[in-house]
Amino acid sequence: MTRWTGHYDPPVPRPNRWPEILAAAGEEFRERGYDNATLEDIGARVGILKGSIYNYVGSKEELLLAVVEQPARQLLAELERLRADAEQSVAVRLREFVRMQVRIFVEYHPAAFVYVAHIGRLTSPRFAEFREMDGQYLDAVESLVAEGARTGEFSLAASPRTVALALVGMLDWMHHWFVPRGAAADAELADQLFALLLGGLLAGGGIKEISRSFPLRP
Repeated sequence: MTRWTGHYDPPVPRPNRWPEILAAAGEEFRERGYDNATLEDIGARVGILKGSIYNYVGSKEELLLAVVEQPARQLLAELERLRADAEQSVAVRLREFVRMQVRIFVEYHPAAFVYVAHIGRLTSPRFAEFREMDGQYLDAVESLVAEGARTGEFSLAASPRTVALALVGMLDWMHHWFVPRGAAADAELADQLFALLLGGLLAGGGIKEISRSFPLRP
């Protein structure tokens, strides 16, 4: 019989494995795709059983939502802030937008790319909010491009909507090839991408007219 000593030692709480689960899920979804990823394999990356994941989420779908939510919301909030910053030129704001996009790709790697690769094609009603956020994101980029055309900063080769779609497509395609390489290299890459973009925005209208004179091959 154990004698009461007058001192109570509470049980040691279980460690919170949620950050590790999120990171492991992001890697699994990125490498294998949502359809092929399993909770068993995600648990194995963390060193826990599938059943332990259910202490945090109820399904693989909920886990995907958790992986993509933070980068998606931060990206949209930052873009809305830039769109409303009328004190800066549109070109400066677009430069900051590209830098911000790359920074979020780095900070939330690979979760941000899981969002890019999967959210648009998942039809579950639970992802409807994210599809709406995608629309708001594209509208905000289009608004910036249209403002630049209206103020004379930009000479567009296409409608602001088409330009916005091309810009977003260029950045989203990074999920096929981008790997963070360090703060300096990532910042340099962001400015290189912006330089490519800005060249088209400044001279697009003139190049469009010149291209009409090119002879067409039979």
